[in-house]
Amino acid sequence: MIGTAAADGISLPGIRVWLGRLLADLNSGRSCLWLLPRKMLDDTDNQVDRLLDDVLHELADFVLLPSDETPGSASVRSTVSGRPRTARQWSGLAPVPDFDDGLPDLLTARIPVPTEPGPPVPPTPAEALAGLLERLAKELNFTGDRDAASPDPTDDVLARLTGGGTGTVETRPVVVRAWREPVPSAATHLLRRLVATTKEAGLPPDQRPRALVMASTETLPTGLPDQLAREDIAVHWWWGATGRLDTATVVALARPLLASTMERRHLHEAVTQATITEVCGPYLDIAGALASCWHDGRPETLMSALHEVLAYLPGPAAIPSQRVEGTRHPGRHPDEKLLVAWNAGTIDSWDGRLRHRPGSDLTHEQAVSARVWLAQNHVLLPLLDDARDQFTATVRLRARVPLARLAQDYGPRREPGTPAEPAGSTVDMMELGAMWSAHCDGAIRLTPAERRRLRTIRDARNRLAHRAPLDSPRLHSLIEELCY
Repeated sequence: MIGTAAADGISLPGIRVWLGRLLADLNSGRSCLWLLPRKMLDDTDNQVDRLLDDVLHELADFVLLPSDETPGSASVRSTVSGRPRTARQWSGLAPVPDFDDGLPDLLTARIPVPTEPGPPVPPTPAEALAGLLERLAKELNFTGDRDAASPDPTDDVLARLTGGGTGTVETRPVVVRAWREPVPSAATHLLRRLVATTKEAGLPPDQRPRALVMASTETLPTGLPDQLAREDIAVHWWWGATGRLDTATVVALARPLLASTMERRHLHEAVTQATITEVCGPYLDIAGALASCWHDGRPETLMSALHEVLAYLPGPAAIPSQRVEGTRHPGRHPDEKLLVAWNAGTIDSWDGRLRHRPGSDLTHEQAVSARVWLAQNHVLLPLLDDARDQFTATVRLRARVPLARLAQDYGPRREPGTPAEPAGSTVDMMELGAMWSAHCDGAIRLTPAERRRLRTIRDARNRLAHRAPLDSPRLHSLIEELCY
């Protein structure tokens, strides 16, 4: 499906801009923490790997942990201490010979049968950090004896990164996929220790060791991202990474090509695509699927098409019942109370607003109706304004009273003390409702076609002004008049 491919790609403008900000911080010498929703890390579509590949492609060189040559599971096993398997021992029962030698049975004490070994014991944070730095040292070919003056091997590796002992600073970014580490928080400990060691060394920005850690907030201590941001570490949240242009691109690529060249068909298609974009928001997988299956684009069939799409696509683990969606700006990262929903993939920032995954809208049809209205407003309002401007020529032509009187009785009201506008200019500013009133009062005489056109445009403008979307008959009539 074209829409799915576009949704998974990294060529969308919003995603490229987001990744560009991350790369700009890395290239300026700053270490970065890249926070991703847990659902993205757990998904099997490898979207996170493709995003990381795009970042690595832009770097001249890098060090990746866990390395692709050594799977994370192997590195985990090497750092996890476990109990050795105990060999089988004698049970303590007396042997049963094949013959009777006349000796009494031997009285022996029963020895307990050893149990199977328990699960491996995870390493402590200190052990996890030491193991991570040990693997980093191997990737960087730090050979030879460590600094004898440093009792801590962790400090020794960090010192070598800043040029201690060798005089050569390691400037390749160290990229750590923390969610594949046995203790993900060890990667953030490395981040903090590296930044502190770099500051102590007094290195200029273009000669600093730097790290990029990819993680989820679920595996980090509460409040740690805010604390890292105060330590000159650039924290990048995967929050609001896509915008309206990205969703509209996915929708346009997923829609079937129009065989008709009629203007009214293209205008109806524009309304349909805008509706899908507004309803789906940042959820590109749903946008692409809905664009493929909602064939007629009628507002009355939208909910059934959305039901069909959501029944087919895998849903999140949980959808929060609390609706915190609104028009306030969602900020640069999710609030603490939104982290659970963000990690589940059910809320995001899009176009300056908080947006829930459309699945929660199935029980809030008013929310869907409001988005249909927004989409129709976005496409049709400029055309309605143009139609009003064009109809002023008809008003001038059909006027049965002098323009000065028409302007005085039906033109926009002036503030007291303001100078009078020329009559022609005032007529040009007449609203659609005032034109209709002038027709009903006999001040202008319209033909049946002109009367139908004015009534259709006026009614559509009034409905949209009162936040009411147009149904299929009204939408069809309006498009016919706009494309006449």
